[in-house]
Amino acid sequence: MKTLNPYVMFSGNCREALTFYQECLGGEITSIQTYADSPLGVSDEHGQRIFNAVFRAEDLLLRASDDMPTHPVIRGSNFALFVAFSDKEEQQRTFAALSKGGKISFPLANGFGMLTDKFGIQWMLALEDS
Repeated sequence: MKTLNPYVMFSGNCREALTFYQECLGGEITSIQTYADSPLGVSDEHGQRIFNAVFRAEDLLLRASDDMPTHPVIRGSNFALFVAFSDKEEQQRTFAALSKGGKISFPLANGFGMLTDKFGIQWMLALEDS
């Protein structure tokens, strides 16, 4: 089984954006994790930036984060297609296929990988509950 959700990346104002979307669309921010709480080693200066968040409003599900200091986003290309897999082998096959002719941003490890395919579309592939 696979699910597909949009993933939007912000330049330090993810929490503000999700609060705005909540005001506009109703719903709620169902999870929010900062970089300080993530497995990545970032400086204290960036620790309160959002590493991963989930917003839900009825059937709408949006995932979001702030960019990393080493990987700043550019407005207009600050989104990705987030696919959650229940099967690890299917995730690995899909990651390998999508990366052909593209560029791997984060190699597949610990249930997560990120790439840009040969058409310039960013993908995030994760195992469910990763």
